[in-house]
Amino acid sequence: MLACPIPHRPKDVGISEDTPDLGQIEGAHLLANAARPFLGGCGFDDDQILKWAEAYITQEGSGDVECFVSWIHTCEGTKS
Repeated sequence: MLACPIPHRPKDVGISEDTPDLGQIEGAHLLANAARPFLGGCGFDDDQILKWAEAYITQEGSGDVECFVSWIHTCEGTKS
């Protein structure tokens, strides 16, 4: 089971909030929508979820919710 990451924005932990390439924007939105039930329950607002999804897709290219949440933990320096 996934543990809740801390509801920061990526820039708060040193991750760039660059907008993904045009071809990656849809993937970021799909990932944000898939992760919203879990991350929303952890205290993340919609803007934080989208910013994290955009940063993840920009850096990693693709992945599922579990990989995404694990990556947030890694970026925050916390354990998942």
